[in-house]
Amino acid sequence: MSVYKKFTPQDYSVVPFNAHKGYNFNSSSAVLNNVKFFNTKYTASNIDVYSSSSIFNPGSENFDNVKYSQLDHLFYRNYKNNPNDTFGDINYLKHYRVLYERCTTISIPSGLYGHKIKPGSLEFSAGNTTFVDDTYGNLYVKNNNLDYYITDPRLILANLGPVKGFKRYDLNIYENVYENTFYRRGQSRVNNITSYSTPINKHEYDDSYFSNKIYYNNINFSEVDLGTNIEIPKKFPQISFLETNSEVIIEHNSNLNFNKENQYTLEFFITSVLITHDDEIHVLSKSTIQTSSPIPHNNDSFPETTTNGTAENQYPFKITLKKGNGTTTNRLCFSVSDGENSTTTLIQINVDTSTHITCVRDKNTIQIYKNGNVGELLVCTNKNTNNLANVYIGGGSEITSLYNNRSFSGSICNFKMYDTSFSSTNVIKHYQSKNGSPYVGNVFYSHGFANVTHPAYISQYGILGIGDMQIDNNDIVESNFTVGGIVISNANWLQNLKFQGSHLIYENEYKCTIDEFEYNNTSNLTARKNKSLQEENIADFATGSLFKPYITTIGLYNKNNELLVVGKLGQPIRTSNETDTTFIVRWDT
Repeated sequence: MSVYKKFTPQDYSVVPFNAHKGYNFNSSSAVLNNVKFFNTKYTASNIDVYSSSSIFNPGSENFDNVKYSQLDHLFYRNYKNNPNDTFGDINYLKHYRVLYERCTTISIPSGLYGHKIKPGSLEFSAGNTTFVDDTYGNLYVKNNNLDYYITDPRLILANLGPVKGFKRYDLNIYENVYENTFYRRGQSRVNNITSYSTPINKHEYDDSYFSNKIYYNNINFSEVDLGTNIEIPKKFPQISFLETNSEVIIEHNSNLNFNKENQYTLEFFITSVLITHDDEIHVLSKSTIQTSSPIPHNNDSFPETTTNGTAENQYPFKITLKKGNGTTTNRLCFSVSDGENSTTTLIQINVDTSTHITCVRDKNTIQIYKNGNVGELLVCTNKNTNNLANVYIGGGSEITSLYNNRSFSGSICNFKMYDTSFSSTNVIKHYQSKNGSPYVGNVFYSHGFANVTHPAYISQYGILGIGDMQIDNNDIVESNFTVGGIVISNANWLQNLKFQGSHLIYENEYKCTIDEFEYNNTSNLTARKNKSLQEENIADFATGSLFKPYITTIGLYNKNNELLVVGKLGQPIRTSNETDTTFIVRWDT
């Protein structure tokens, strides 16, 4: 016999919760589970004209330019100023969103990651490197200690990569410029220019958390390889300075006051030409000139025009170049002054070669590091050296007139100022990372994307993918091959992928209550006089008051009397003839 009970709202409940399901794919199983791989690259061309050349072609230098533009638009572009228009959570103190010229993307189907990828669970091997995420959406190399890097953006006072410099390698191509109602991206200028300057009465911003105002004057943007292996380049944008009136100005603000303990660090890559004269050449400083605005009078509005004047005699740093001891080196000098006493330490650097320089001031000592190697430690003044001067890189007319009218000729890359002094470990780690950051890309948990964009890690595997790399229609690369002395196994960029998908699960709970008088018979054939479905009479042993059937199955039906859920009990349960019996049925959807 069956008992049918209608549920009331009090009889059931639905509880949502997240269940984390782990996945572990190799290159073959990743393909079978629709894990996609894209190589993307920036292009100055108009992406509205879509052609087959925009599609990634294995074994060539073709990259998907359209997907790059989509990633930039949805996740990276203006994420500081327009967080509401950017996908993903934004935490300016934790999220490091930087998109270089190239990007390699792993796309995971939503059916696998569910609601989102569980933060801290992503790990994948690409070539000879294993990447993991830091729970905040940043990718870094596994076992790399993040404590050795300065990752708090509030300690990075200025940051002039320039990260987006690659968009101006060709100065005669418009980038995101509207002419009347026509979008001019990718269109060439009518009147060509040979150098770039910030438009008059305008300003730009650096790449730091503080978005300092910067001004370019007669400079160029170019590409520099910061690697030591020709076959595996690590290409970053750099600022190239001409011999006359080329400079970058970072306008002074309260963030550039450094700290009262006189602890700060400068780091940058520099390339210089051979100096054959005895004059001193200005490279960068926070001295000499400051910008000021006139004080308004008689309730006038604050004037927009500013004037340049002489800054205080003291300065926190001044970096110059002098003639070296031989025909292949220059001397790089790092000086501080309290207005009365000056201290200078110097180091020899090779010409026509990118050299990583770290200038550290720790209270009353200064020191230079070259390519991670420590230089001479000098005791300097312990008095205040801060001033209100702008930061000048290179040398415009006002700077060069103070340095024998000789301007810096060379390039600067990945320039940063820190509000803390570096340890020797900090210096080495920042030099090894090339851009002073441990992060190589991003993972967007709710969208299933993992992007590797750091030039030191993207270019080695830039044209490889999941599975065997085809050179043409007939040839396939051997299982193992060598690039620049490094063995790349199976020609797979993505060799292993592990993560946990966070799936939203609903637990449905129903309370099935049977009163003591309701369930007093059974439809089991063994309890009938004749063991047949047509037999209506039950056996004599089932007619007494001692007979009590057992419950083995519970079914849940909808309003159309359609069976939705069947619950089989682990063992038969006998109902009570003195009180009601309640069964709780749970299942997940």
